[in-house]
Amino acid sequence: MKLAYIVNKINGTSGIQRMVAFQINYFIKNYNYNVDLILLNQNKNEKKSFYEVDSAVNFHFLKSSSSIVKDYYNKILAINKALKTINPDIVMVCESDIFSLYLPLFTKGKYKMIYQRHDLKELNLITGGKSLKTKVKNQIKKLFLSGAGKHYDKFVLLSKAHRVDWKGLKNIHIISNPIIIDSKGNKANLDSKIVLAVGRHDPIKGFDMLLKSWQNVVEQHPDWILKMVGKQTHDTDLKILAKKLNISKYVDFKEYVRDMSPIYLESSIFVCSSRVEAFPLVVIEAMSFGIPVVSFDCDYGPREIIKNSVDGILVSPNDIDFLAESICSLIENENIRKEMGERASENIKRYSVDKIMNQWKLLFEEVTSDA
Repeated sequence: MKLAYIVNKINGTSGIQRMVAFQINYFIKNYNYNVDLILLNQNKNEKKSFYEVDSAVNFHFLKSSSSIVKDYYNKILAINKALKTINPDIVMVCESDIFSLYLPLFTKGKYKMIYQRHDLKELNLITGGKSLKTKVKNQIKKLFLSGAGKHYDKFVLLSKAHRVDWKGLKNIHIISNPIIIDSKGNKANLDSKIVLAVGRHDPIKGFDMLLKSWQNVVEQHPDWILKMVGKQTHDTDLKILAKKLNISKYVDFKEYVRDMSPIYLESSIFVCSSRVEAFPLVVIEAMSFGIPVVSFDCDYGPREIIKNSVDGILVSPNDIDFLAESICSLIENENIRKEMGERASENIKRYSVDKIMNQWKLLFEEVTSDA
């Protein structure tokens, strides 16, 4: 089987980049697939990838242009040139912009094409602006989005809940993310006074709300630490917010690392404070280490994964006070914390690597059998 992945970049730490690297490595190691990687917006002089990618993978870097129209035109030419050279059985597109949603219309070869969606549909729209220009742009985008995706052979979503975003599509297939970190049977003992949150410092992750909630937690439990692991940015300077809230000494900011196992193992509670989540990979990872999760019940991912009051706690979206109360509840009740953690490690096995990756293999075989 020959696969050609089309992604924006592979040298960052985002969930989609991590998942693409994992999928590629798994397909090569376990199924002996040949895989090429077409990068839409990554310079060949940059570091190839943050996560390890099998040396057998061929990288194709596309040149960018200062003109938007010229840039898309050049990308179409370059993509078709690369695909003609590769001649893949399947093209896997993992980029969320509107251009990629319509990419099958611009490819010349008769390739089987699969779209892999890791973001919510609304993220294609401009947020935070109320100007007439923004409203007009969003109306145009909504028009394009209404017909997007139908030209793919299969349109893969992470969970059934995401179907509501793509009601008009008849080519939808559901494959969840697997647990791609190997706990090796190890579980956190849940005795350390550490609450963990993982993710890039982006408003969508809701870390501003988490810090405000943590201010309430440390009033009752000043001996506990909130460890926040993820790429830090100046656009969302959480360190400044922590200082304003006078909780800096209770928050430990860390950059993301390849091997997160030691960090999970030293944690006792995991918190997901996102405003929206497609399918939070870090939540299933934390649960695989036997860590109970406290999460906002945001659209769409957490409620698909967490069984409320069984292996974690779901909190009404954006309810900072209840988030703090739920964290305090697990801090104060060690037995409940450990019972939830034990159930979490069992319940999350439904997302085992071999089970999920076999679903991809079966999908590939189904799609190519129609050729």
